[in-house]
Amino acid sequence: MTNDELLNKTIGFLRFPLTVGVVFIHFNLAEHGFTIHGVTYGLDHPAWYDFLINFFSEVLPQIGVPLFFIISGFLFFYHTDFDGNVYKKKLWKRVRTLLIPYLLWNLIAILVHASYQISYLFPNATQEEIHLSFFRLLKSFFANIPNEGIFVIPAENAVATYSGFIYPINLPMWYVRELMVMILLTPAIFWLMKRMGKWLVIVLGLIYFFYQPLVLPNGGWSVLMCQAAFFFSWGAYYSIHKINFVESLRQYRYAPLIYLPIAVADALTKGTAYNLYIHQAGILFGIASVIVVVAYLLESGKIKVNATLANSSFFVYALHTLIIAEVGKVVFSVLHLSGNLPSMLLLYVAVPVVTVLLCVALYVFLKRFIPSFCSLLTGGR
Repeated sequence: MTNDELLNKTIGFLRFPLTVGVVFIHFNLAEHGFTIHGVTYGLDHPAWYDFLINFFSEVLPQIGVPLFFIISGFLFFYHTDFDGNVYKKKLWKRVRTLLIPYLLWNLIAILVHASYQISYLFPNATQEEIHLSFFRLLKSFFANIPNEGIFVIPAENAVATYSGFIYPINLPMWYVRELMVMILLTPAIFWLMKRMGKWLVIVLGLIYFFYQPLVLPNGGWSVLMCQAAFFFSWGAYYSIHKINFVESLRQYRYAPLIYLPIAVADALTKGTAYNLYIHQAGILFGIASVIVVVAYLLESGKIKVNATLANSSFFVYALHTLIIAEVGKVVFSVLHLSGNLPSMLLLYVAVPVVTVLLCVALYVFLKRFIPSFCSLLTGGR
């Protein structure tokens, strides 16, 4: 297998498992438990339960979006001599692959949220008032701060659900929003990269590493932008300088041995003042570790790229938060679960798995019977 073949297969393989990791991020039962019929389960649990959920929701899968940014930065400049004409062509292509899916999936999220309020099928949905105006609609699409978008809930609930980060109404699409900003900035990134080289990546990396812990520990839009700028530019560096990033990163073959104790420390120190530093370091070593492991398994023939799963990844990424809460209620009821630890652990594993399977099944259905609509939703992926 050539280096270029390994690069393409590594990127292709990673899309689906990284997306599954994002699904687990959005079903974290350790902090808020699981609420159904007005009753919350899973709040009274031992420390090992917190560690387990944190490890598989707040540590391991957090590698996903940063690595997506690296791949996006790399592919934007891949095999091209960047200039004004290339920029225009790529910008127009991203309208189809990013902007149209972004708008469609946020519109779908608005319709899903509205259906929860008017349908008898969801009697336990949080009751929200709909305040429709152009500026509130714009907020819902790009900066859905509680009660500033078109859906308004009681003030105390809004405060409780606001994390400090600013997301669109379809939460995972913040990645696409930031990616579109990075695409617009690619002429500046290219110009700076040609003059600063790896020092641009190092400077952005230092900003990424220290900005949130020192300036905005509770998050904010600028934190998301720092993350996007660093990892997108990191990927762009490899491509602009004609470096195969998989071949480069897999040189750090001992990275998994370093990452594992960092990941354990990250899960054990959640909530402490210094955890963010451990977490940021873990992501850096985790990215190298994932590349090392996946490239080795692909090269040795132990794993293969599944085209259907790889192609469905964006669809799963965009849809899962819109259905995962209702999937959880159905799984809880069908399996007659209670609030004990075995039930909560079963729920924690089953709900993301069922959610992913449903998303993939719907993708396959749309791809087979309504391909043009599926293409719009996935940007032709």
